[in-house]
Parts: sequence; C-alpha cells; structure tokens
Amino acid sequence: MSTQKSAPKPQKKTKEMEYEEKLKLLDAELMSFYQYCKQAGFTPAEMDIICAPLVASLRKHFLKKVAKIVSSIVIVAAVLYGFLQIDVVNNHASALGRLLLIKLLPVWDWTYLFYESCLVTNPFYGDYSLTEEDCISCETLDAIDRVGGVSYEQLLDNYLSRDAPLIVVDAMDSWPVMNTDDFWFDNITQLYLQDEKLADTVPCILTTNLRPGSSDLHVVLQRIHSLKVEKWFVHWQNCDIHAVKALRKFYQRPYFLASSVSPAHFNWVLMSSDYNTKVYKKVELDSGLIMLAQLRGSTAFRLTPMNPCNSSCPMLLGDLQEGEMLVFTNFLWAFEYFPGRNLDNVAILTETVWDEASK
Repeated sequence: MSTQKSAPKPQKKTKEMEYEEKLKLLDAELMSFYQYCKQAGFTPAEMDIICAPLVASLRKHFLKKVAKIVSSIVIVAAVLYGFLQIDVVNNHASALGRLLLIKLLPVWDWTYLFYESCLVTNPFYGDYSLTEEDCISCETLDAIDRVGGVSYEQLLDNYLSRDAPLIVVDAMDSWPVMNTDDFWFDNITQLYLQDEKLADTVPCILTTNLRPGSSDLHVVLQRIHSLKVEKWFVHWQNCDIHAVKALRKFYQRPYFLASSVSPAHFNWVLMSSDYNTKVYKKVELDSGLIMLAQLRGSTAFRLTPMNPCNSSCPMLLGDLQEGEMLVFTNFLWAFEYFPGRNLDNVAILTETVWDEASK
C-alpha cells in the first residue's frame, strides 16, 4: 500500500525566523516601500504623513520597553532597600561590600577616597593645612610631660590648645579592667568571636604580621586564640557602630575629660606578643582628639610633626606603661608605635571629634 507524502512544510515560517532575519526582512520591505514612494513622486512632507502611523507605533513600542525596564529597576531597588533595613541583612551586605572593595585593591586603589571629606571637589571649600605659624606651638617642645590629677582646664590650657601631647599616669586607675588580674587577649578575642553582631564585622583598617590573606579579623583572632603562634602583632580600626560600642566595655571616659566632649566615634585595638622589631608601625588616624590607653604591657611610640612643621619642630619619643594614657590632638602630629616586647601587650586607642565646639 503506497503512502502519500505530505507536502513539505516551509523550512522557516515567519514565527520561527531569527531576530536578525526578521530585521533584514523588515529592512528590505522598508527599502522597497521607500523606492516605490520615490518613483511615485511623493514629496518628503507627504512621505512623513504616510509614515506617521508607523513612526508613532515604533515610538510607542520603544517607550513601553523603556518604561518596563525602568519599572523593573525601581521594583528591584525597592526590594533591596527593604531587605537592607533588616539589621542582619544590612550587616552581611556591609561586610560583603567591604570584602569586595578589599578584593578590588589590586585593580583599583580606592583607599585615598576613604580619607577624603568629599568625593566631589568643592571650589568654594578649602581644606585646612598647616602653616609656618602653626609650628610656633611645637618648636620648643623637647619631651612629653607625664602628669597626674590633671583637670580639664589644665589639660585644655596647657596642652590641647597648644597641640602639646601629654601622658596621664593615673587616667585608668578606676577602670574595672585595670583591676582584673585575668584580663588577657582572650577577653578581646572572645568578644569578637562570640558576639553575633560582631560575627561579620570587617575592620576598616587591619595590619598584622600573621598574613591572613585578607582583612578577615576573625581568622587573625582565631590564630591568636589558639596559642599556636609566637611573636606577632595586630592593630585594627573599628568603624562599624556595633564593634565600636562593643569595645567600650573595656574602657571608660577619662576623669579629666569634660562631659561636653562627644564619645569616641572610632576606636582601635593594638595587641602584640614578644614582637621585637625596629620598624615603627604607622596608624592612619582621623583628625581629632586621640587617646591611647595601655591596658597591659607597654608601647613605645613616636610623634612626628607634619609638614611644614617637621623642619622646625622636633620628633617626640615616649614609652607608655600599663595604666598610662597618651593624649594629643593629631592636627600637627603623626603617630607611630613599636609593638611592646612583653608577652602581653594590649592597648585601646580612641578617636574623638575635636573642634572649637568641643573646647
């Protein structure tokens, strides 16, 4: 019984055409229509009238497409914004964003932007810079005074208003942490390792010889906590509000500071163990009132006058012993330190806004 073959179907129907082929077909038809109108003697004005429905339809389709894309972007942005209002999501997003920025460092060094007060230069605003006249306050300094029982008025009149650093020897006598014999690295490491809010915190600055491979503070603290490493140092800056507040349990407002002075906006941890080095470690500080509290061990430091005062003012060297606090404003001084050579060295540094209103 013979079978009758059905007529072959067209290989490609209009619905199955690829996008490029549709464009070619449409272009060919438009060119054919244009040639026909040209041969028929239509003027450009008449051709505009004839093509007006087609142009209006294309414009309407384009506007619908743009509106659809914009609506999708707005919806996605609104959803993301809603999720970021949740603390857990916000903390994770912040940590991931900082890690991404750290990964970008080999490709793009964005760190200079971190210290800029404005991302866009304002031609009507000029940053304050030191002048030769500012150097008068430090040209006769040859040592850092060590004082006790100082009042806020004495601190302000004799030191801070003159940009003269000082060491307060009794600043921490009443702090509970100074009267605890078992305070050690574990007190700080456990704070970060066990607090849920600090689980994903990423310090803005982290410097250490332990080479964690990234700015993962938890990796460093876990290695310190394991007691399997020797001769190490680490310092980091807390700029996340949860980390700043959490670290405040280890220090208090010094007795000599007026209540009108705002709390520290950032704080640092400086820790080391048997790290014998001759290379100073630089700490990049924001401008303001700086207080370095030595909780355990000791820290050797130097304060270097900034340009142009480095040519007329001397470099100041000092040693901070357990229970002592270094106080200075860093408008004029750059701070560097030697990690303590003792087995247990822990210090906390605070950065506080300091301007005429504070005084």
